[in-house]
Amino acid sequence: GAYFMCAECGLTKSLILAKHYSEKSLEEDEESKDLVPFSACNFSCALLDLDEVRYEGVMEIPGHSPIPKALFWARKSLELANDSFPMRDNAIHVISDCEEAKRHCANCMKENECASFKRCVRCLGAWYCGKECQVQHWKAGHKIDCIKRK
Repeated sequence: GAYFMCAECGLTKSLILAKHYSEKSLEEDEESKDLVPFSACNFSCALLDLDEVRYEGVMEIPGHSPIPKALFWARKSLELANDSFPMRDNAIHVISDCEEAKRHCANCMKENECASFKRCVRCLGAWYCGKECQVQHWKAGHKIDCIKRK
């Protein structure tokens, strides 16, 4: 996946193939725990980059948001990696980019003027100003995006 993201080894840059092969790599790397942090970080970066191109930087389209999955896999890469993990900065950057979304409600886009926004407890990747917005956002498509933390 990383080769397609960076157009290395004579390959053409393709974010779709980068996402596909990073995800496949995650499935295969379950047995080899050493490679999971790399695959997880590559997958989270590919998700965000692909979304940036597909939806012109709009990350919070219900049913198409990469934020929950990208956050999950970036956190997983940091959790499984040691301190000398070379992609640590990439994973931290993905997390900080995704957590920019907490500045406004994921449903009504109301700005967060105080620290009272609530998080989706399932994926920790969406923030809401109230229960009504959370229910509306779930029905609008967050149930597709939401990834259960393991």
